[in-house]
Amino acid sequence: MTSSDAQMAVFDCTYLASIYRLQGIGFWESAKTLSAAFETSDDEPPTSLSAIPFYYLASHAAELLLKSALLKRGFTESDLRTSEYRHSLLALLQALKDKGLAISQDTVNVVNGLHSQHETHALRYTVLVDDGKKTYMPPPSMVFAMLDELMMLTALSTQGM
Repeated sequence: MTSSDAQMAVFDCTYLASIYRLQGIGFWESAKTLSAAFETSDDEPPTSLSAIPFYYLASHAAELLLKSALLKRGFTESDLRTSEYRHSLLALLQALKDKGLAISQDTVNVVNGLHSQHETHALRYTVLVDDGKKTYMPPPSMVFAMLDELMMLTALSTQGM
């Protein structure tokens, strides 16, 4: 690979990271709009299943922000398309940790809770089927704090590189 090809690959990954970040923020903003309709306090999860679209939007925003952060730290689009990372919030988060980035335990906990239902697309298809699994629905304030932290990780810095 020539130095020109390498520069283009970095540009392409940075460009794609920006697109992922922008889309992630779009899903996040939509989640904020939905959460305004919930009848809940900041410390309580919603009591209505109508909150399911909120958690879908938030978990997809998390996936896009995680991917954006990784693209800015040497991952390529083809890396992210592998089955290991495709929709795995845990694998994406672990890859960022492996890059040396500090991630709060609160964010790790929310990502852990959202992971399974996101990876299996349960929020899109099967969440209403009584399969004995409880849908993870943390208070929206916890979700927004997690998304805030993930967005900050999309900023390119020399730390963790």
